[in-house]
Amino acid sequence: MSRREFLIVLAHAHNCGMCRAKLLADSAGLLARRSLTDTERNILEGLEYEDFVTPETLSRAAQVERAELETYSGEAVVRLRHL
Repeated sequence: MSRREFLIVLAHAHNCGMCRAKLLADSAGLLARRSLTDTERNILEGLEYEDFVTPETLSRAAQVERAELETYSGEAVVRLRHL
């Protein structure tokens, strides 16, 4: 479940500017109740505004395959589930 949750948060923050701003401003508070591993949490907490410029820069910063990120970006739960 954790990997899926990680990719949902990542893909949604890439698509939603409001949630991206929340993640960048207070990632620890925003992620506190999420089912994430320590590594996933650290990756999300370490992201910066510049990492969200393109799917390629985000996938590199988050250490995921671009195709995997793009697959999740198309899911309804990613588009509808705000952080």
